[in-house]
Amino acid sequence: MKDATIGIVGAGISGVLMGMQLCRAGVDDFVIYERASDVGGTWFFNTYPGLHCDVPSHLYSYTFEPNPDWSTVHASRAEIQAYVRACAQKYDLISRTRFETTLEAARYDEAEGTWTVETSTGEHATHRLLVSATGGLTAPRIPRIEGRETFGGLAWHAGEWRHDVDLSQSHVAVIGTAASAVQVVPEVADRARRVTVFQRSPNWVMPRRNRPYTDAERDAFREGPAQRRTWRKQYRRTLTNYRAFQRKPDAIEKLREIGIRNIRRAIDDPALEAAVTPDYDPGCKRLVVSDEYYPALAQSHVDLVPHGVTAIDNGAVTAADGTRVPVDVIVYCTGYRLGGRVDGSPALQVVGRGGKTLRDTQAARPEAFRGALTPGFPNFFSVCGINGVAGHAPYFLSAEVSTEFVAERAAELVRDNLKSIEASPESTRRFNDEIQAELQTMSWASGQCTNFYVDRSGRVVSYFPGSLGRMRREVRALGLEDLVVETF
Repeated sequence: MKDATIGIVGAGISGVLMGMQLCRAGVDDFVIYERASDVGGTWFFNTYPGLHCDVPSHLYSYTFEPNPDWSTVHASRAEIQAYVRACAQKYDLISRTRFETTLEAARYDEAEGTWTVETSTGEHATHRLLVSATGGLTAPRIPRIEGRETFGGLAWHAGEWRHDVDLSQSHVAVIGTAASAVQVVPEVADRARRVTVFQRSPNWVMPRRNRPYTDAERDAFREGPAQRRTWRKQYRRTLTNYRAFQRKPDAIEKLREIGIRNIRRAIDDPALEAAVTPDYDPGCKRLVVSDEYYPALAQSHVDLVPHGVTAIDNGAVTAADGTRVPVDVIVYCTGYRLGGRVDGSPALQVVGRGGKTLRDTQAARPEAFRGALTPGFPNFFSVCGINGVAGHAPYFLSAEVSTEFVAERAAELVRDNLKSIEASPESTRRFNDEIQAELQTMSWASGQCTNFYVDRSGRVVSYFPGSLGRMRREVRALGLEDLVVETF
């Protein structure tokens, strides 16, 4: 493989953005590694029916590459993937990407200040700086359920959709009721003879209010001011979520009222209404959005079992209350495995100073400096790593803050011929102690529900506690003086 100054792992939203930011910073000696055959990441791998972004299209975009031609308020999977690819083509990233290339290991050479990466085919390349932009929604997670392997029918995860299967004569079980399920269930309900949805715990489902943009609106977006006004209006709405995450009573009550109206607009069965109404405040778990989910549950051929699944046997699914439902097909909407691959194999093994692995280091205490750097791993950056995402804002916006920071450090590394850039253990610990104290006051750590934001020790590891604006200001204020720099 060809050596390059910078190696980027992943060509999804953040990997493509990283390449774009390097080009904008005047750094052009880089290569992108992508295990798939095209860019897009989440939006390439996931193809389940009904898949749209939860966030309005004009927010779910690179701010310096606005797209006036979004067809709907909430874009479809195919449209988002096409947008990411168009951006990659514009910045000539396709030619810099090694597709269908899986990295197995990356090892830091302390003497040389370089990273050597190894692919699954045994090839090697060396980089002065390595950027992890792998995301977390491409490796399907199927929980361990007693008897799962004995099921005699067809079964698949939503992230590995079987487009070749006709569901018209099937009784389908959908396990899970979170973000992917609220999009999958209406589509399955339209296709299958009967559907049973297994709900371990209900989620707050906000209305999506999706609709096509008119030709006049798209024409106005091309002129600029209309797009900026739309962007600002849509972004301001996310601040209600931020206030709810801060456990502000007025914001929580506002979201609760919106959620209850969304339920009652579609469901008039008191028992079903009670079953889908959460007993915790909005914001404790991820807020999901759908206009079609509750109407689908209200259909006569769709049943909701308000309990988790405890067992699967030859042809049936059994819930925690003992309800046993014979089914032909099982669709798992059970989330994704962070830090793994689609085939279930371990993710890239990163070996830093003294032979320590990133996996073991973060397993002992999951923390990073500004979501980007981990002590002991010089010249290794993560895009939107641990506590590197603003919880209320679209991922694109947090990724822009993160990649801008990395691009600036990369430019300094090249310009000043630095050997290494690293975060100190002291600054990393200080930063994390400060944000964890704040995070413990927020909805994610309220204890009202279980969620994936909190690790086993009770630390919130997914989000930054402040607003996007605060995160941007704090990260932009950082310079080499805030890091440990080694020269040749």
